[in-house]
Amino acid sequence: MYRLWKLWKPGMFQGQGRKDNYFEGWYYKLVDKKLDNVFAVIPGISIKDNDRDTHAFIQVLDGKNAVSSYYDFSCRHFTYSKKGFDISIGKNHFSGKGMYLDIERGGIRADIRFENTAGWPVRIFSPGAMGWYSFVPYMECYHGVLSMDHDLKGFMEIDKKEIDFGGGKGYIEKDWGTSFPEGWIWLQTNNFTSCQPCSLMLSIARIPWRGKSFTGFIGGFLYRGDFHIFATYNGSRLEGLSYGTDGGVSVELTGKGRKLKIYATRKKSARLASPVMGAMDGRIDESMDAEIRVSLSRSGRVVMEDCGRCGGFEMVRPQVLDV
Repeated sequence: MYRLWKLWKPGMFQGQGRKDNYFEGWYYKLVDKKLDNVFAVIPGISIKDNDRDTHAFIQVLDGKNAVSSYYDFSCRHFTYSKKGFDISIGKNHFSGKGMYLDIERGGIRADIRFENTAGWPVRIFSPGAMGWYSFVPYMECYHGVLSMDHDLKGFMEIDKKEIDFGGGKGYIEKDWGTSFPEGWIWLQTNNFTSCQPCSLMLSIARIPWRGKSFTGFIGGFLYRGDFHIFATYNGSRLEGLSYGTDGGVSVELTGKGRKLKIYATRKKSARLASPVMGAMDGRIDESMDAEIRVSLSRSGRVVMEDCGRCGGFEMVRPQVLDV
């Protein structure tokens, strides 16, 4: 039975009691201190009415080499805490405090701790990144941002090569529901040139609702301890959305006397599995080498301009998005 109080703990497993057409996945991004290694580790579960398709999984994306791997597990190996954000898939363990990997098939081991996590604000009437949309039932996909920025300690071993992530930067988000949207743009970086700690996350998507659809967005920008939210639910506006001949995207957001300008470009992409009615049958391309230029203004005055590196960038069917 669904428990409403889970809304205020978006990191924990939300799918207790779901029997078909459901997915839930957590996205961990890892960047080492020298920006030489960038990885995404995505644990999750896919539930279909056909038992053969129901399974847990771990995807591993090597952003520098633009290659990904998908490891499936029996769903009986997926366990979770009923009290907080803590899941395991076989020998692999994930929480808001760290991750431990032991994927024998891929020759992957890791033991990484997280420190100084900066989560999206959780309030009574706005329990996380989706704001009051968190209370709306039967949405296609729900989204949570669990840490905009944190410090890393530990290592990853892959193909007999050990990578030291000490002093690096991390980020955590998640999705759950039935399917990803019809089209979307997703950007994320917390490795800025001169501004630290500083982190950006932006998602623009075509959202179905009551037989129709609309373009909605969620943007969070952490800058010198201040958390700026630009989102459909708080009255912010998507003033500009355009595409460059270099495959980049330009976005302009406004709200409460602030303006956020973003221009992102990318080079290489790797293919990831994505959910379609609970099954991991979709395919999307994600880059982890994007450069994301950001400008923040208050009352017409630019207070911050910088470039984020090792950025995450997804752009899927952007033609369905409108301003």
